[in-house]
Amino acid sequence: MPCDYSCSTKSASSYSFGNNGLDLLTAFEGFSSTCYKDTEGIYTIGYGHACQSSSDDLPQYGVTCNSSGCSGSLTESQGKAVLGDDVAGFVSCVRNAVSVAVTQNQFDALVSFAFNVGCGAFQSSTLLRELNAGTLTDQEAQYQFTRWHSGCTAGLERRRFTESQLFSSCQSIGCSASSCSISYNYPDCSGACQYCDACGGCKSSSYSFDGCSSGGGGGGGCDEGCVDCIEGGGGKACAEKACADCSSDCTICIGNGGGKACEERCQ
Repeated sequence: MPCDYSCSTKSASSYSFGNNGLDLLTAFEGFSSTCYKDTEGIYTIGYGHACQSSSDDLPQYGVTCNSSGCSGSLTESQGKAVLGDDVAGFVSCVRNAVSVAVTQNQFDALVSFAFNVGCGAFQSSTLLRELNAGTLTDQEAQYQFTRWHSGCTAGLERRRFTESQLFSSCQSIGCSASSCSISYNYPDCSGACQYCDACGGCKSSSYSFDGCSSGGGGGGGCDEGCVDCIEGGGGKACAEKACADCSSDCTICIGNGGGKACEERCQ
């Protein structure tokens, strides 16, 4: 992986859907005991179960589906059982599509993403292609996740942002089965957040994106031009030009006058 993580990685084919991903997914899908139209106009019941045709029927619970709606209802426990069955297909989708070692949280974020956009869309995404090519930095992952906002739909903006944060974390990001408070930080995101460009959502850069933004090896991930600039005594001027695309650890060090002492952070 381009970034250095303290958590372990392993083959995607060996993972099951984890609790962090499940909490994120249930928080954003929400539960409805009866049928409703989601933001895309799809009839839905329970925790995001699409109910569009007879193939989506849930006869064990008396729920029937067709193009004009659905009938019947679910208890919350029934909804969770249906969700488990629905998620299984997307777990298989991610297992089969991801060819590199990933962390548990990365796997969970990808399953949540695929569940929402569809397996086919995930399989054809730039996000997956860059992940499998080994070129997906945390900053680029944030950008690729947040592109999928479906016309700046507020709930999807927050969901994509939260998935990107889970992707780049080794621990829980504080979601529960009913809420993800971190999602409300997205208007204050910094760096390559697509919301700022596409949706006009960013009010400031007060929210600092955690994780290595441009690669591992100390957090720098810079090219040789940056290191050459530092070694040549370029000082703060390097942060604005040759090192502009490097991690915040690198550019802050240079901006504070660290000079050659910053070389390790910018490799």
